[in-house]
Formats: sequence, C-alpha cells, structure tokens
Amino acid sequence: MSSNFFDGLNRLLGGNPSARRVADDLQLTSELILLIRMIYADGELNPEETKAFNTMCQSVFGLDEADIPGVLQYLKDFGYETSTWDAASMFKSYSIERKKELLVHLLQIAKADHNVDASEAELIRKTAHILGMTPEQIKA
Repeated sequence: MSSNFFDGLNRLLGGNPSARRVADDLQLTSELILLIRMIYADGELNPEETKAFNTMCQSVFGLDEADIPGVLQYLKDFGYETSTWDAASMFKSYSIERKKELLVHLLQIAKADHNVDASEAELIRKTAHILGMTPEQIKA
C-alpha cells in the first residue's frame, strides 16, 4: 500500500480516539456498517434513526459523541467495500445471544422512526439468514 494511504489513515484517526478504536475492532466496525446500512435501507436519511444510531454509539459501544462524525468518516472511507454479507459474516461464529443482540440493534434503528419499511425488514431477514439464525432461535 502507498504511504499516502497510511498518511491519510493516520490523519483521520490521530485526533479521534473513537475512530481509532473502531479501526482496531473488526467486530465493532462490522456492526456499525450494518447499522448504517439499516439507516439507509429505506432510501431516506431519517433524523430519528440517526439519533438512535448516535445514542447507540454512545450507550452501547462507548463512543464519545464528539467523535461520531470522525467514526462515520472512517467507515465511509474504509468500509465502503464491505458488503452486508461480509459485515454479518463476522458474527457467524459468535454465540446465539450475541447474534440476537446484533439483530436487536438493527431492529432498534429500523423502529426509531416508528415505521419498519419492507427494505429494513429484508435487511434484518438477510442478516439473520447470514448468521444462520432460525425464527425459533430469534424468538427464544
């Protein structure tokens, strides 16, 4: 890789501890990518879903609110080639409880605007399928 790539990465992450943490944690990166995909699944940037994402970043993942724009920029710059399948596959070997937690997080974003769009439901179904989760396991 070119030194320009690493110079850019260092500049991006240098002043943002949360972005650095995300960059060092592939599971966290993957989950955030899926959550962002959920925000855009219905083709709209909804303020309620964005707020739910920001709240989740702080309360669940321990990211500093001031760092979230830098985290989003990192994900945009370095996660754009990651498919839904790639991101969800990161969780295939995790426990059923952790897989459920991921699905609940996706559902929380989808429900934030009080309307689960068909494309949002499809993203949850697709993710559950990639994880190898059956409806019975999800309900249990």
